[in-house]
Amino acid sequence: MSDEFAERDLAHIGSVLSHLEHLADGVREIETGAMFNLNYWRDRVSAILAMPLLPMHIEKQAKDLLGRLDRLERPGPCTKASGGAESWFPAH
Repeated sequence: MSDEFAERDLAHIGSVLSHLEHLADGVREIETGAMFNLNYWRDRVSAILAMPLLPMHIEKQAKDLLGRLDRLERPGPCTKASGGAESWFPAH
């Protein structure tokens, strides 16, 4: 896998996670398929992290995505973000 492909794949995974972060919790529990299988996305990110000689900026992107996956698996209390949109990040 090339660095360019890894960057494109991480961008795609980031887009999917953005979508999942904005879904209602009940909807996420009902839906099925690869998009909602967080282990599928974690495996894809982990495969990129396993690449030899991975540039530091790609490694950072991948680790950030793993953190977002962790938050999706254990969402904290739902808080309102600006504009009235719901956020799945724990309230501080």
